[in-house]
Amino acid sequence: MFFNGRKTIGVFISQVNGEFQEGLCRGISIRAQALNYNVAFFTNFGGYGEHKYDQGERKIADLPHYEDLDGIIIVPDTMHVYGLEEKIRDNIRTRSNCPVVSIRRKIDEYYNVLVDDDNILEEIIRHFIEEHGFTKLNFLAGARDNPESEKRLNCYKRILSEYKIPIEEERIYYGDFWKKKGEYAVEKWLSSSLPLPQAIICANDFMAITVASALEERGITIPKDMAISGCDDVDDAAEYSPSLTTVQIPIVQMGMEAVDKINRINRGEEEKKNTYVKTKTIIRESCGCKNNSKNEKRELNKRYFHKTETLLREVSRNAYMSADLAGITKLDEVNERLFYYVYENTGFTDFYMCLYTDWQNIGEEGKLSYSPDDEMIMEVGIKNRKGYGKIRFPRRNLIPPQFVDDKPLIYYFAILHHQSIDFGYIAIAFEKIQTYMNTFQAWMINVSNALENVRIHNELNRLIFKLEDMYLRDELTGLYNRRGLENLGDNYLKQAVEKNVKLMILTADLDKLKMINDNYGHAGGDIALKAVADAMLWASDDDEICVRFGGDEFVVIGIGYDEKKANRFIKRFNKRLENFNKRKNNKFNVNVSYGWSLIAPNENTTVEECLVEADKKMYQQKNEKKSLRKKANNDIN
Repeated sequence: MFFNGRKTIGVFISQVNGEFQEGLCRGISIRAQALNYNVAFFTNFGGYGEHKYDQGERKIADLPHYEDLDGIIIVPDTMHVYGLEEKIRDNIRTRSNCPVVSIRRKIDEYYNVLVDDDNILEEIIRHFIEEHGFTKLNFLAGARDNPESEKRLNCYKRILSEYKIPIEEERIYYGDFWKKKGEYAVEKWLSSSLPLPQAIICANDFMAITVASALEERGITIPKDMAISGCDDVDDAAEYSPSLTTVQIPIVQMGMEAVDKINRINRGEEEKKNTYVKTKTIIRESCGCKNNSKNEKRELNKRYFHKTETLLREVSRNAYMSADLAGITKLDEVNERLFYYVYENTGFTDFYMCLYTDWQNIGEEGKLSYSPDDEMIMEVGIKNRKGYGKIRFPRRNLIPPQFVDDKPLIYYFAILHHQSIDFGYIAIAFEKIQTYMNTFQAWMINVSNALENVRIHNELNRLIFKLEDMYLRDELTGLYNRRGLENLGDNYLKQAVEKNVKLMILTADLDKLKMINDNYGHAGGDIALKAVADAMLWASDDDEICVRFGGDEFVVIGIGYDEKKANRFIKRFNKRLENFNKRKNNKFNVNVSYGWSLIAPNENTTVEECLVEADKKMYQQKNEKKSLRKKANNDIN
């Protein structure tokens, strides 16, 4: 994929600014570098019910050329965009030829790196029962259809049964692993007819923190009045007050193990299907067993302060970036401003904004099909703080080949899109083994919105030009109309004066249009008029203005003409009409009377004066034709 002589692992993971995802990506990157693998992280955001936005995010599934990957890691538990996981797995099934590892969720057709969810909460539950003597234990589960949640709930039920503690369904509430459902669980339990719980066991830390906050708001003190526990040991679990008793999952190790499995398989070694990592129970303040020391609290406060300060700084920077990019209507200006913001972020070593060559013409549903041979344009590129621009390369390469290094590469890829309209993608490599800016999603949306502004502005200009063009053109023939002649004729006169060259002015009438209309209908007349227009356009090869002046009248203005060039135009014009008549597709012939003049205009010459000169010769030809017809009739009589 990067074509630097190393194998490449593709990682499909969503919401990379999450704590769990950051740890996984760090573990994957550390081990991949050690084993001389490239890594391409294909990431997205979304999953908030915004259908068109999610459509754009889902297109990350089609970005890589799966056939070029030497290993795939998928983290399905992070994917909340509807249809994304299914799309990725379908592409893996039909297009990949490499080992695939799923992290956290067991998928039978893949290798898996797992946590023993059947027993992960066992130590905490036993701790509450044996150390604290609790018998009234409530459980906040995840979603009903989530296999990890069901296993953790079954662990709760199994241990309660083992201690002969009744399992009361009112003490169980199904959440969704997010924070909001904790509020609902507390409302239900406090209004229940059952005695209040002595402890609430939550299937993850996010829900546990929400439960603890909801209880404190209602005057229930943790852990004095009620104990709380979580699972996963996110950063907030230690920083929350009281700090949360939980279970620590070795996230970095899981990422490393996934890479190790792929490497062993690629080396031809026998590999077991499922690997389980060992978790660790962390006893903290929320169960009442331990108070953090002053040093621990001081370190937690420092870490919290640093994280908050960093987040506020990035939020402020993104707000300024959003305001700065608002209203920009030219791609070059977007490129210039984006270069500034990337250059200011010293965490990047490589940054490439890669757009489809036709990104400004993509319809409402975005790009519908992808090919590895699609040509991309790198509009903005920074490598080692040096700027580059406008490099074309095949999409299959993902980054321009000239920027590929002879070392293991680690890149993050995310789709640039406005709702369902995709423009291309961004590729980022970081200076250190890290995975994101805290406000990476907002940063991407700022860039995408700026590109959408450019696209809309250009589309409006095209529509305005089209409307103006329609105003200046004859609907039947596509030639300019009288207004078009008025607008463009004066400009040609000025050019001829400035360049000191002559204009050819040709006027023409379609002979016997009324006879054609009377005998063959207006459809026949339209055919004849379009045949004249076609002949004029066919004879023109040097920016001539071809005009349907009205009815059966036509005008041509050519600049930089002499007698030889004018005769060439007339010859080509007549030849085209002769060919039309020879085809005998109609029961009538198309004949034209015309006249032309070569005029050396001065500053006072008008278009009307030029037309008068050409009309004189046209009417002379008409009169000659009438005389010939009259003489022919007399000879017959």
